[in-house]
Amino acid sequence: MGNIEIIPLGTDTKDMEKEGPSFEKQYAPIVAYLIREGRTKHIIHTVSGGPAMAERVRKMIEQAWSQKEPEHIAMPFDITPLVDVMSKLRGPNGCPWDKAQTHRTLRRFLLEEVYEMLDAVDCQDMSGIREELGDILYQIIIHARIAEEKGIFNAQDIVNDITKKMIHRHPYVFGEKNLEKIGTSMLNWDRLKQGEQRQQHEHLLDGVVKGLPSLLQAYKLQEKSAKVGFEWQDTKDVWAKFREEWQEFKDALKENDPVHAEEEAGDVLFVFADLCRRYHIEPECALHRANSKFRRRFSYVETCVKESSRSWQDVTLDELDAFWQEAKRKERQPKGTDLKS
Repeated sequence: MGNIEIIPLGTDTKDMEKEGPSFEKQYAPIVAYLIREGRTKHIIHTVSGGPAMAERVRKMIEQAWSQKEPEHIAMPFDITPLVDVMSKLRGPNGCPWDKAQTHRTLRRFLLEEVYEMLDAVDCQDMSGIREELGDILYQIIIHARIAEEKGIFNAQDIVNDITKKMIHRHPYVFGEKNLEKIGTSMLNWDRLKQGEQRQQHEHLLDGVVKGLPSLLQAYKLQEKSAKVGFEWQDTKDVWAKFREEWQEFKDALKENDPVHAEEEAGDVLFVFADLCRRYHIEPECALHRANSKFRRRFSYVETCVKESSRSWQDVTLDELDAFWQEAKRKERQPKGTDLKS
């Protein structure tokens, strides 16, 4: 809860007794709002009744907090310190690198931070997740600062916009209709998005960003088209299509035509992305996880080669495979056990 600081104005207490029980009734909505919004860390509350009445308000807040479920208590969240840091970094005596950045030059850094976050998630690295979320937040704040300097929008506008959007897309939570009355229509996310200006497109697939990684883009294109019925009804038909595309890829390789082979390879990957969707697997995340796994295991093999005091050329493929299998066993064994014991 933090500190509750009540600063009374005036010392006239004669009106307090006149209020009687209605005093609590009058202040109850205010106290409820403060608790709900998590704004009681530091409260400056002015009341005309002086210290005695201010003390009654403080006790009402304390009582409300004691009756609130712990998991529902809103935690204080303030990005002002980071906004202030960014203001200084981009200020007259700030950092040359930060001052030189634009929305376009920052694209690769935002992408890198997101993938580093994925690494932390795959490794179940909680401290890493916390750090990478901070790095992503930094990217958001520098973009906000660049826009603010141009008089376009600021960090608070970003918070306000996403808050408004989420409320609009969850009418069964924030509206008057409850879950039973609204029925399955509450799940129609796309229908709710259509009322938003930036989500209005001439074509259905225009909403899938072209700059997405290709596997993720394929997944989302198929997800979008499936919502209007443009998909195979049975998963076995997708498997048949996958085998067909795989054969066409092998045939293209025999032609020694790299352009045709690349096209057929793309078809294989596109259908494979659809297979992943059918089994609720995001192919981009799956491939990212496989890349991370290969990196870890190959690094272990490399360490084994170095410890053998031999060059790569002096180590046989069978030995390298043995190192690889050892890396796999090491990953799968319970933590704290010795592989060689």
